[in-house]
Amino acid sequence: MRIFAAALGALLCFGQYVEAYKRPAPAYRVHPDPTEYLDWLPNHQGHGNFQNRNHTVSPWRSHPHHPPHFPRPGQCDVQHSSHASSYWLRNFHGVHQGTSPFAVNGSSYQVYRNVRDFGARGDGVHDDTAAFNAAISNGGRVSGGLGSLGTTGQPALVYVPPGTYLISGTVQLFINTQIIGDALSLPTIKAPSGAANGSVVVSGFDPGQGSTTNFYLGIRNLNIDTTAAATDNTIYALNWAVSQATNLINVNFKLAPNSNHVGIEMDGGSGGGGSGTFMGDLTISGGLIGIQLNNQQYSIKNVKCTNVATCIAIQHCFVVTFQQIDCNNVGACIDLGQEDVAGGVNLIDSWCDGCGVVVNGSSSVVLENVVVADSGSTVLVNGTDLLSGSLEGKTWALGHVYNDDLTIVNGTFLPYTNRGSLADQNGRYYTKPQPQYANLPVSAFVSVKDCGATGDGQTDDTEALQAVLLANANCKVTYFPHGVYLVTKTLYVPPGSRIVGEVWSTISASGSFFNDSSSPQPMFQVGKPGEVGTAEVTDMLFTVADVLSGTILVQVNMKGASQGDVSFHNSHYRVGGAADSRTETACQTESEPCPAAFLLTHLTESSSTYIENAWLWAADHDLDGTYNQQIGTGRGMLVEATAGTWLIGTGSEHHTLYAYQFNNAQNVFAALMQVETPYWQPTPRAPAPWTPNATWSDPTFDGCDADVSQCYMQWALRIIGANTNVLALYGQGFWVFFNGPNYGACTGPGGACQVNIVDLEDLAKGDSVELYNLNTRGVQNMIGSGGKAAATQAENAGSWGGVLAAYLGFE
Repeated sequence: MRIFAAALGALLCFGQYVEAYKRPAPAYRVHPDPTEYLDWLPNHQGHGNFQNRNHTVSPWRSHPHHPPHFPRPGQCDVQHSSHASSYWLRNFHGVHQGTSPFAVNGSSYQVYRNVRDFGARGDGVHDDTAAFNAAISNGGRVSGGLGSLGTTGQPALVYVPPGTYLISGTVQLFINTQIIGDALSLPTIKAPSGAANGSVVVSGFDPGQGSTTNFYLGIRNLNIDTTAAATDNTIYALNWAVSQATNLINVNFKLAPNSNHVGIEMDGGSGGGGSGTFMGDLTISGGLIGIQLNNQQYSIKNVKCTNVATCIAIQHCFVVTFQQIDCNNVGACIDLGQEDVAGGVNLIDSWCDGCGVVVNGSSSVVLENVVVADSGSTVLVNGTDLLSGSLEGKTWALGHVYNDDLTIVNGTFLPYTNRGSLADQNGRYYTKPQPQYANLPVSAFVSVKDCGATGDGQTDDTEALQAVLLANANCKVTYFPHGVYLVTKTLYVPPGSRIVGEVWSTISASGSFFNDSSSPQPMFQVGKPGEVGTAEVTDMLFTVADVLSGTILVQVNMKGASQGDVSFHNSHYRVGGAADSRTETACQTESEPCPAAFLLTHLTESSSTYIENAWLWAADHDLDGTYNQQIGTGRGMLVEATAGTWLIGTGSEHHTLYAYQFNNAQNVFAALMQVETPYWQPTPRAPAPWTPNATWSDPTFDGCDADVSQCYMQWALRIIGANTNVLALYGQGFWVFFNGPNYGACTGPGGACQVNIVDLEDLAKGDSVELYNLNTRGVQNMIGSGGKAAATQAENAGSWGGVLAAYLGFE
């Protein structure tokens, strides 16, 4: 009966119409006079104001992605498929179906909120601060996710309709909040003329948690405007001191010209600026600083700065990859600040037109394919011009370079990567904005809850979800209202699927089907081997409902007819650490971490996948309580794809055997890979609690010295396979903090926490494997190749431990 009911529900839904706190001015200043780098320019008439410039730089956005025609209005009951009169999120009834099943009174908890329903006027005259904060806090939501809702039990999607919203105080976000403006007509949040010195217009930093545990936050589709505020005051448009699983996209920062205003700061108090992974698709105009970067690591993509004194000022960051940064009429595009505030910095596929200096300051720097016009120094270190001119189609490095032998260089050109299928039509690495389907009408969306799924975290939703996915392939967008959807068999995602979640709707593996580690099974399977088509997944979360050692959370077999047709955006993985899974209480033993899942992501040989903003997390602490969990997931991400894989802003943390493994993979581009070793290792030693499986090319750790426990620990990165073609990895942050289950001190050789971290196997000269700006902490050997140490942290000391500008050589 359950199968029949689900199928009937899917048939019915397939055919239906669905209609203020203050702070002193920052001590950090890029330059006492922000115009000093611009004085050399002809026709300079004040900061950011230039006449008669040469506008020959390529457009800052890459060639837009053109998906297949979708949906088909004649066959899918979809009205006006290519145009929408209003943004679907505003009127789609499915957004009102979200529930928080593991919160007290979850059935009555309101996930979706519209700020107009809480009194916001959006007329640019009346003060809307209280209305915004009421919309965010409604339903017992409190700072830090404390109280009966926990952290994961308090999701809120706050929709902002078109309008201008005057904010006299601070809009304060809490953990598990997404602020989403209207994508067709971006609303404006505006600071008043009387904004006080040190004011923050929007704070994405939830002070109830430390910055490194500010997870699950999002802002998109907004203008934040400070142009009415006094230019002499320091005004911050956004405080974004956040960490993984956060999403800042499609936001325009309009700062007063020639002012002390700052677009994005990262101030988490004594806890620092956070531990982020991704932000992108931003514009910044005017002001003193566009992005004041203070974070452990970041991938920052597609940012345009115009008439800003400094586009990006780095206060502190261990490793960052900048991709498609467009600086126009700025004093400094990227300022590294004082010495040693930045570790590894990559600037790739970018533009500087009318810049006083492109990169200022000393660090480990890699520039690649940077077009420079009408500008001063390309790289300026301590007032010395190390590099001038354009780097179109070129790679240049400053720092420690391994190309057969270690060379410490004061700037050198390196071979330029043959990007092949990874490049767009302009030769830049392909990128794709997060799909928002703004052009589609309400009738193009279907809710899984209208098709028999419950999302209550208790009911088996497998058949209902499978039926709706099959019914809506190449037709409607499948919407998952917030909830926890249990599946007891593999959920097959056919070609032509588009899936959208609400504040990270959760799909969770459950039952014995996923509990055989000798025969692991995928929970969420995108396509079958050999299939070609489109599959887009946004705002989802994947997990397990219990300790299930045979679970592969996501497996991708499909590739698209075009680049990026198969993509994941702002979709994350969490194993343990939350009330929605029995692992929270079942994995408290310290002697044997529980094998909670086999593998989190598998990109098979037949796949081609674009992944932007993904956190693959085996929980090292509890988000909803105080249980001391010891989670022992087997593997993080396994890539065996050869056609094309793009990894933009990803993190993979606390897995037993490896965080990332590329097994005979080809054509892989990665902008930032962030890793933490399990805090409980080496007690027990890897591979425990797993038995290595040769079928999956698992590491055995047989080469370790039995007397050195710190050798038996997770590989952050393994690259296996001869004849490798194009693995270009820009920015790795591989961090090791503890030895033992109780945050024990590191006791390895020389006080190291871990002996080895990167493993290169079966590679030879001619294999195009390129590591740019590898950064490590607590490690003895940064890279091992052929069973021998190839680069040590001691000989590459810097940043948080060790830093390499480039590693290109193999024995």
